[in-house]
Amino acid sequence: MRLAHPRFAQQYRLNIGTIVESPLLKVRLVGAGRGPRSRTIGGRVLGEIDEGFASELAPGDTFIFAGQIVRMEGLAETELYVSRSNAKDAKVPSYPGGRFPLSTHLAARVRRMLANPASWHLLPPAVSNWLMAQQRVSLLPAADEVLVETFPRSGRHYLTIYPFEGRIAHQTLGMLLTRRLHRAGALPLGFVATDYALSVWAARDIARMLETGELSLADLFAEDMLGDDLDAWLAETSLMKRTFRACAVIAGLVERRHPGKRKNGRQLTVSSDLIYDVLRRHDSHHILLEAAYQDASTGLLDIGRLAAFLARIKGRIRHSPLKRVSPLAVPLIVELGRESVHGASAEALLREAAEMLIAEALDAEPVEPESLEAG
Repeated sequence: MRLAHPRFAQQYRLNIGTIVESPLLKVRLVGAGRGPRSRTIGGRVLGEIDEGFASELAPGDTFIFAGQIVRMEGLAETELYVSRSNAKDAKVPSYPGGRFPLSTHLAARVRRMLANPASWHLLPPAVSNWLMAQQRVSLLPAADEVLVETFPRSGRHYLTIYPFEGRIAHQTLGMLLTRRLHRAGALPLGFVATDYALSVWAARDIARMLETGELSLADLFAEDMLGDDLDAWLAETSLMKRTFRACAVIAGLVERRHPGKRKNGRQLTVSSDLIYDVLRRHDSHHILLEAAYQDASTGLLDIGRLAAFLARIKGRIRHSPLKRVSPLAVPLIVELGRESVHGASAEALLREAAEMLIAEALDAEPVEPESLEAG
């Protein structure tokens, strides 16, 4: 084999590379129901948002942006269309740089530490006191178990899980759990995930549904969650398209640079989206589609770790029905309002909320702010 013309070698050198920058999307404010298929788009630009967060959204999801709550109407090319919303439970935009890594080895050590009260004296006093309070109010699972708590608060019903598997795996688990809870009729309203736990809140009493047998924790956390539920969720979001674009660029199917010219993000997105739609329709097992799925599974969804978690907890789920929030759940409840605080000091309001939650969990008097800061 030989090159037909030297310019092909030049073109190859210009585009070869495995590092693909993550672009930002313009957030455009439109009227309700006016997504990318609407003939009248218009609307002013509110700003830019990380594409990684936008690709996880489905039409109808709400999130906080530019000091207001907006509802996703659709995503097309390099623009995210949103409308104003009055929803109370909005997601908080997240960015890759803000994700604190939690390795599998560290997570296993944390689970063993929590399950061994004899080692708590080695921890800082604030931490050991916090764990003892959790043991009094609720329970702590063994190292190979997972704790699931249910409790009501402020008109909502919470289902809180403590997998200790990292934020990415928890976010994926939260998205899949809300789908299953919706099918079960629990009317889920949203979820929040941290590196250590996640909490789903719903309009119906989840504890009551578990008690009457209307809902089963074994079925809720069954391993087939990563089958049809995952495929359906991926089909609803634009995550696969965005992942495929990176694969197409690396493979040379879409070229970023030409001599003296460079394609912008919009042009790359249009080209890769067209190719993606054609391959999905006519060659669903194309190697680049499989590569995109593998990239999404490992980098954006952490499917492997989530699958190992579901296999590990099979038959080892401990349910603790509570009448109020537990100490371990306090950081999750406080996280719900972290981005929606306006005017007054967010730090002061969060400290006040934590004091009330701790006092409520322990049936004690409110703690002093100084002791909370020391912890």
